[in-house]
Amino acid sequence: MAQKILIVDDDADTRRILRYVLAPVAPVLEAEGGVEALRLIGAERPSLVLLDLVMPGVGGLEVLETGMRQVPTMVVVMLTGQSDISVAKSALDKGARAFITKPIDPQRLREVVEDILGTGAPGGGDDRTKPWRVVG
Repeated sequence: MAQKILIVDDDADTRRILRYVLAPVAPVLEAEGGVEALRLIGAERPSLVLLDLVMPGVGGLEVLETGMRQVPTMVVVMLTGQSDISVAKSALDKGARAFITKPIDPQRLREVVEDILGTGAPGGGDDRTKPWRVVG
């Protein structure tokens, strides 16, 4: 099965930048909200979801929980402007692999995505063997 990345963020500029950075890694899908994200997760079964935490309507944690039930094999990386450790812990407890705070370093994000998808150069950073991490 071909790997796909789903970017879920209510900010169009963020989606555009992330698409530009990640398109060379794998095909990129976009959703501007939780309802659209859940539809795409069910239909497209992405390998990786970059998921904004705070969105109007269906929020990131709800998408995380529901999406993981739909596609248990997908990897979810939470993106947020919040640096609240309790929120990060909650997301990680619900199945997120990583929690990245905004503003996002595009090169670091690409490295994390390549690491998760197995498309990057071997021998990355010290935390590659951990089941999750907080980046930011």
